Amino acid sequence: MARTAETDLLDPAHLRRIEDFGLLARVVVDGAMPGIHRSLRQGRGSEFFQYRPYDPGEDLKVVDWKVFAKREELVAKTFQEDTNFNLFLVLDSSASMGYTGSESSCSKLRYASMLAACFAYLAYRQGDRVGLFAYSDSIRQWIRPGSGSAHFGRIVAGISSLEAEGVNRHESAWDQLITKMPGKSMVVFLSDFLEAEEVLPDRLRFAMSSRYEALCLQVLDKEEEELPDGDALRFVEMEGDREVSTSPQVILSDYQAKMNQFKGRLAQKMAEVSAEFESVRTDQNLGHALRRFLGMRNRKI
Repeated sequence: MARTAETDLLDPAHLRRIEDFGLLARVVVDGAMPGIHRSLRQGRGSEFFQYRPYDPGEDLKVVDWKVFAKREELVAKTFQEDTNFNLFLVLDSSASMGYTGSESSCSKLRYASMLAACFAYLAYRQGDRVGLFAYSDSIRQWIRPGSGSAHFGRIVAGISSLEAEGVNRHESAWDQLITKMPGKSMVVFLSDFLEAEEVLPDRLRFAMSSRYEALCLQVLDKEEEELPDGDALRFVEMEGDREVSTSPQVILSDYQAKMNQFKGRLAQKMAEVSAEFESVRTDQNLGHALRRFLGMRNRKI
């Protein structure tokens, strides 16, 4: 089947060439998903959004009379509406997120960062406040929620600075974050969730409150689900010093069964605390995750 322009612009193999995350977000949202603009909130807010044709019968206050004086054309100003809504982007930047499979175009952290930049841009376009919290064995980024183009630039710069390093410390990081979250927030958490199914659900119980929503995106590499090819391989722990040498073909069936059990158990535990869960892979385009995010965001309007 032929690839479309939209598919190309959502493909991580294409997007990895764009170093500027702000530009990347605009390419994806404005270029690959133009229909998304219909869902953006417009009203009488604080930041100018765009011009549109004036509809007869509308309040004349929306008319830009300077444009009319120059071009004798009736156009209306639209503004981004301040929704007083907070989006928290939470990224796991521990060493395991740096894994890049032999057939992958980018690491798990790069994929998560591309999604986070797009979420931030969508929120910025909707007039939401956006915050960033990233951690591994310590807090790597903490940017309090804000709005506007300058703040969007700070969020993008914070995402760009992340490197996959250190052992994850989910408990201490989330304990710090939860005490700082204001009301009426949507939290988007991007992590591989490896060895965290017993720890993380309890930290996400805030999603049971009507004031909050949580979208948890598990980012995995294809080889973490299917194992790499080879007669004999040595597997090295990325956040420790354990090593295992074996043949992938010998353990493949048992490994895949345990991986499926792990993902199923994780999804169930997340559902128990009202957190939505989705598993994505770094070889998949960004479209599904973006639409999942928008679907949740629009429910809060």
